[in-house]
Amino acid sequence: MSEKFNQTKYINEWAKQNMATVIGKYKKEFVAEFKEACKTLGIKQSDVIRNAMIETIHKAKEKDA
Repeated sequence: MSEKFNQTKYINEWAKQNMATVIGKYKKEFVAEFKEACKTLGIKQSDVIRNAMIETIHKAKEKDA
C-alpha cells in the first residue's frame, strides 16, 4: 500500500537538497536603515541581496575572462 503524497515533506526535502542560506550580522541601526530604505523603494531585501550576489558573480567572471 502506498503512502499518501505529503507535499510539505516533498518541498522541505527539495529545499534541503537545492537551497542554501547566506547569513550576515550587522549593527541593528544599519539593518533598520536598510529595511527602511527597501520599504521606501518598494523592493524586497532578498532581491537587493540576490542582485548584489549576481553582480559580484558577473564581475568575477569578467575578471577571469
